[in-house]
Amino acid sequence: MSERLQNWQQGDTEDRLQALLRMDSWLQPDEIQVLLDTAQQVEVDDILRIECWKVLGLYSQPPHTASVRTTIHEHWDKEQDEEYVQIAMLEALIAMDVQTEDVRMALAIVQSDEYILVRSAAFALLCHHHDLPEVRSALEQLRDDSEYGSSAVKLLAEQEG
Repeated sequence: MSERLQNWQQGDTEDRLQALLRMDSWLQPDEIQVLLDTAQQVEVDDILRIECWKVLGLYSQPPHTASVRTTIHEHWDKEQDEEYVQIAMLEALIAMDVQTEDVRMALAIVQSDEYILVRSAAFALLCHHHDLPEVRSALEQLRDDSEYGSSAVKLLAEQEG
């Protein structure tokens, strides 16, 4: 176990939050696994889970981003988290290089009946990476969306002009 998380299992929520706040460099593989395990535990305090996702998004680097991304997608499909945890998961994806499966997931969320803030976080993922061809394709599908259509059209127009 890394020195930064060596007392993770014994620490209470506050100790763990403080450890996360001290993170300021790339995560090691063992640290990523500890944070992924914690972030997926629905019985853990939501604030701690949110901070885990944030740190994972900010400080994971290839090739480890693949395991973070896969975990987000698998966890999203099987759990119904609180909205703010879902938003943190989407923000973690925003911080990483977006992949086609992220774009598909974001588009599906925007087009779903999820809570508006979750849908907005998914749309933010698309906006952040709007220069990618697969994102432009997703934005094309949102042209007539009552909530995001006008923003999608503006982003598409920026790309054209």
